[in-house]
Amino acid sequence: MNQTPQTFSSTRHIDPEKLNAFIDNELSPTEQQGIEQHLSACHPCTLRVLSATKLKAATARAGQRFIPPPEALARLTAQLHPQAQSTQQTHTKTPARIVSIRPAAWAALAAAILLAVSIIGWRQLHQTNTLAAELLDQHLATLSSAATPQVISTDRHTVKPWFQGRLPFSFNIPDAQALPPDTTLKGADLTYLNNQPAALLLFTIHKHEVSIFLTQRSTGPTLATLPRTREGFTLHTATTQDLRIVAVSDVNPAELDNLLAALVHAQ
Repeated sequence: MNQTPQTFSSTRHIDPEKLNAFIDNELSPTEQQGIEQHLSACHPCTLRVLSATKLKAATARAGQRFIPPPEALARLTAQLHPQAQSTQQTHTKTPARIVSIRPAAWAALAAAILLAVSIIGWRQLHQTNTLAAELLDQHLATLSSAATPQVISTDRHTVKPWFQGRLPFSFNIPDAQALPPDTTLKGADLTYLNNQPAALLLFTIHKHEVSIFLTQRSTGPTLATLPRTREGFTLHTATTQDLRIVAVSDVNPAELDNLLAALVHAQ
């Protein structure tokens, strides 16, 4: 007997575990088909699948190619070897067998430390690049002619209440008079960054589209190491006591900062 594909409401986001199972092709054909139908009508879930797929592919590639540089290990061994010899000369009563293994032990320890530091640095860089790519992907999605904000309004008194019950945090939007010249609020979307709910405010500055992402500071992604530009777009950040804010646009960076300053001042 044929099974009816499981359907998902376009207003309800799919559980992250089920999305991961979908990406890994671990669901039944019926469930796979149901999620595919949902993704065709849900921009946030589609972007989450795209981001997770990129992350899995990049992680797999990095795991295959990461090898500590031999020259770095050689330098550490050369620097530590004289220390071991000095120890041997000072402690003449130390059994030769124990002293002889110290250079190897130091080299192994140095290699382990170097590997750990390299992996931590790579992970931080990779997370930063992944977040920047995710932000830019979502901004580009808003530029699509088929993209329609979930709430369309230039009135902050309409946009802000729409998020009530949809986010675990709140924020303020400047009134029209407090915005920089020729800056207009278009609407907003509910989205996700690093699997955490976020508000996406859509503005225009001199007809340039601007995406403003707001996340909760206690759970949102770290923004300090985000690149200032990516693929011709500017990514500027700001924080308040409770919020992390990212602005993405191709508008003049100074004007983007003016909009960020107005948002920070409104909190």
